[in-house]
Amino acid sequence: MGNISPSSDYQTLLFLFEEARFSLKVMKCDKMLTMVLQKFCGLENKAEKFVEPYMKNYAELGNDQLDLMLQITRSNPVSLLKIMKENLKVEAKVLDNSSRYILENLDICKCISDDEHIFEEFFDLMDIVTQSSDLDALFVNKLYRRSMKEFNISRNGNSSAVQSELHLSTSIPHIFCSFEHFRGLLPLECFEVLKESPTVLNLYMLIEGLLMLPYFSQEGLTPKMICEIEETRRQRSWSRISPDFFEHSHPYFKTTLESITKHSKDLISNDESIQRCGTVICPDKIERMSFRLKDLFLTPLSFYFYLEHPKTNHSCDLPGHCGFLLKSRPEMKSGQPFKFTVDLCVDEEEYPNGLHIHPKFVKAEKIHLVPLCSTIDGSQYFHASITWNEHGISRAFSDENSFPWWELGMSELDPFMDVFLTAFVTF
Repeated sequence: MGNISPSSDYQTLLFLFEEARFSLKVMKCDKMLTMVLQKFCGLENKAEKFVEPYMKNYAELGNDQLDLMLQITRSNPVSLLKIMKENLKVEAKVLDNSSRYILENLDICKCISDDEHIFEEFFDLMDIVTQSSDLDALFVNKLYRRSMKEFNISRNGNSSAVQSELHLSTSIPHIFCSFEHFRGLLPLECFEVLKESPTVLNLYMLIEGLLMLPYFSQEGLTPKMICEIEETRRQRSWSRISPDFFEHSHPYFKTTLESITKHSKDLISNDESIQRCGTVICPDKIERMSFRLKDLFLTPLSFYFYLEHPKTNHSCDLPGHCGFLLKSRPEMKSGQPFKFTVDLCVDEEEYPNGLHIHPKFVKAEKIHLVPLCSTIDGSQYFHASITWNEHGISRAFSDENSFPWWELGMSELDPFMDVFLTAFVTF
């Protein structure tokens, strides 16, 4: 056993491994296998030297052999995901029994922790591979949900106090972002910087950023600028936006938004983004479609949305409705309303009866929130009021009739007005 080293070739390692397996199977002695496994586990390059070539045709291996591969790679389970990913690329078939066995016994939580990018790439590939089999697709979806839940539990801690506080949530990143970096620029300079800025995470943010500039609100966007936005969308792999985003807009933004709908050929689609309006669950458990604006800044709220995600191929076999749950939490400043945070909840126990999430497809970074407010002129989207607004509620004041008003971004709003929380979900 002393001759196992990083320089040992595959044939040498294979001979020792099979001898140890033979010793266990025929002589019922596991001492040699235990020693071999210890030596293999100590090799820094064990995945490249032995595991990868041994598992080249892993569909032909028995469960006892797969168990040994799981033991050898226990400290680096991502290596098995990589092997399976490459195999699935070539085979491109429904899941075989060996693949299922590995996934059911692999430490996927550690895979997420060690290399979340590989984890996501693997499950993206699994979505493609399982399209022809509803049973395989259901298996993959359940596995993903269970893995993410276990990962969040392990990351956040197991105490019930911590769990009740964190709710296994993921923050929505597209709210109360700073626009300060862009304010000192000339309009055309700002247009160029916005297109390339890492702060801008999707096409909705880019357009709302342009709405922040009075120049474009008055002049609109030229056909050339819209072509440049289309090219930026393709380069940054952004989804197109829902046509509903352009409806119910405030008159101040009408010129800019109409110029986009008039000249755009590659920015708007019903197939890559969809709008959904949330139902609010108040602290008293009463459900309503609308709520008062002030409640969003003063009271923890939950919102549930129905959404049959197209990537489930309309083949979800889970009971109830597909959708997602958002939880908002106010952030006060000196005891006064200021901002709020919004989290996507992935803990199924938090979900109302009859609703479940597909966390593989519905992600926080794919959700863009815009408030739809009831005004004397009808329902209106207040674009950019929470997206580009690092100052939150910057001023609270009363008019000549002593009615309260809040300055929220570029808008002055009645805190008692009815509001709908709308989510634009990209695919």
